[in-house]
Amino acid sequence: MGKPAAKLGDRVTALDTHLIQPPGTAPPVPVPHPFNGMLLGQLSRNVRIERRPAAVLGSTATNIPPHIPQGGTFVKPPTNQGRVILGSLTVRINGKPAARAGDLVMTCNDPVDLPVGRVIAVSTVRIGG
Repeated sequence: MGKPAAKLGDRVTALDTHLIQPPGTAPPVPVPHPFNGMLLGQLSRNVRIERRPAAVLGSTATNIPPHIPQGGTFVKPPTNQGRVILGSLTVRINGKPAARAGDLVMTCNDPVDLPVGRVIAVSTVRIGG
């Protein structure tokens, strides 16, 4: 049995780590920030899942609301973006692997983006592989 298909508006969750520069001369501190994104970009233009554009490998999520620095300023301002980096091995949409619930998402982190996000999708459409 397959996993629920991902589509426009489905969520991406992660716990990102960003470097915060505290006031004064203290060194930067890694601080966790929740990523609660929504799949909004790079979706299929002609394949629909429950009347919404299907998500595929490379689809992007925007963190809403954006990360807010806690206890200082960001060393590197976060992009507040995530990108689906794993999809179905057997089902393609527009030549790209279909995205499903549980698929891996690369989200903004410091010093580099990391694959710590997951797609949260609820759908009557199931995609295998």
